Amino acid sequence: MGKKIPESDMKRIRELDLLTYFKNYEPHDLVRNGHVDYTTKSHTSLHMSHGLWMHWSSGIGGKTALDFLIKIENMSFRDAAMHIKNLIDLKEPVQHNQRERQTKKLRLPYPAENDNDAIAYLINKRCIDKNIVNYCQEQRLFYQESKEHCIVFVGYDENHYPRFACKRSLDNDMKKDVWGSDKSYGFSITNDSNTSLHVFESAIDLLSYMTLSKQNHKDYKLDNYLAISGASTLVKDRNLEESTIPIALKSFLERNLQIKELHLHLDNDKAGYDTTRKIIFHLQDQYNIFDDSPRHAKDINLILQNQVKKRKYNLER
Repeated sequence: MGKKIPESDMKRIRELDLLTYFKNYEPHDLVRNGHVDYTTKSHTSLHMSHGLWMHWSSGIGGKTALDFLIKIENMSFRDAAMHIKNLIDLKEPVQHNQRERQTKKLRLPYPAENDNDAIAYLINKRCIDKNIVNYCQEQRLFYQESKEHCIVFVGYDENHYPRFACKRSLDNDMKKDVWGSDKSYGFSITNDSNTSLHVFESAIDLLSYMTLSKQNHKDYKLDNYLAISGASTLVKDRNLEESTIPIALKSFLERNLQIKELHLHLDNDKAGYDTTRKIIFHLQDQYNIFDDSPRHAKDINLILQNQVKKRKYNLER
C-alpha cells in the first residue's frame, strides 16, 4: 500500500475543477464548443461549462477532475489523486473560473419563420429521403432555428413533451446540445408494437439509415430508432466491467419493455467501437445484439452519401 497523501495535497487535488485540468494539462484534447461550453476529442459526449462537467452518454456528472478520473476514466481513488498531485507538483495550475450555473428546464431555441434551409440541408447535403424529412417535420422532430441558422433535433418523452434538443449548424461543423436537455430522452422514432431497436450516435445517422432501408425496399416504419447523442472511449480494456451504457439507451429500454433485439450502428472510430463493446458487454444476456456498425466509412450518413454519388455517376455515364 502506498504512502498516504498529505491532507494539504488532497485539498489542492479536490479543488481542481475539470476544465482547469484540461486547460493546464491536456490542452491538446480540449475543444471549444460555444461561448462557455467545452468538450474533448477523446470524449465527444463530455461537456464542461460553468464549473461543472457532464458525461452525457453515461449520465454521470460532477465538478472536479478527481471525480472525472474516477467515474469516467475508471481510475482508482489513489491512482487518480496521485496523477493529479504529480501534475500539480510539476506545474501549478492556472485557475480557469466560470460562474456556476443553476440547472434549468429545457428551453427550445426560437424557431425561424420557416424550415426551408433545414429541409434543403437534410435532402440536398445529407441525401436523406424527402418523404422521411417531411414526416419528421410534420411530427416536429426537427425545425430551423432563427438566431444561429441551425437545425434543431428534438427528443420527446412518452407524453410527447420536449425533453431533449441538439443543434447543428447549417453553415459549418458546429453542433451542441441545448442547455437543459435531459439526455435520458434522445432523438427517437418509435413503434410500440415492434421488438427491434436501431441505435445511432446522431439524428443524421438515424435518418440516413431509414433512407437506406427505404432505398432497399424495406418497410422503414416498422422498427424503433434511437440516437444516443455521442459515444465515449474506454481507457483500458480491464475497465469494461466498470463501464456503463449510454443513459439514453438505458432509459429507452426501461420505457420500452417490448424490445428484444438491438442493432448497433455506431461510428467507425474508437469512441463508437468502445461504446458498442460496452453495450454488448452489459446487455448481451438480455437482448439479441447485432453489431451493424459501418465497416468502410466513418458513419451511416457517409455510406448514404457515397451510394447517392455512385448512383448519380452511373446515371451520367
